Amino acid sequence: MKILLTTLILLTMFPTYSHGKWFGSDTYAECLLDEDVKDAKTKEGVRAIERACKIRHPEYDWNRHLRSLRVSAHKSYSNYSDCELVKVVKRNGDFSDKALIDHYGINPSTCD
Repeated sequence: MKILLTTLILLTMFPTYSHGKWFGSDTYAECLLDEDVKDAKTKEGVRAIERACKIRHPEYDWNRHLRSLRVSAHKSYSNYSDCELVKVVKRNGDFSDKALIDHYGINPSTCD
């Protein structure tokens, strides 16, 4: 009983810290709202917030690049999955796996 009481007292006395994504933004749009883009005074301030949110949420750029790839791809690739499209890009160009991972978020060598 003393251990339980001591633990309870210690837990209430010390501040708790939130871990990433528990109370933070889950998406790029939420990140922009959390960082109060509307309160930025200059264009440079807005760009800095956008860069920080893109670093925190790279999936926003990945999805945008994949949509662009799908739109520009030939009609014969319309039934391809995202992974298959990235494999076609690697096969037709001189791109490293790292470059494709950074740009699309998909590793063409390991995806199925």
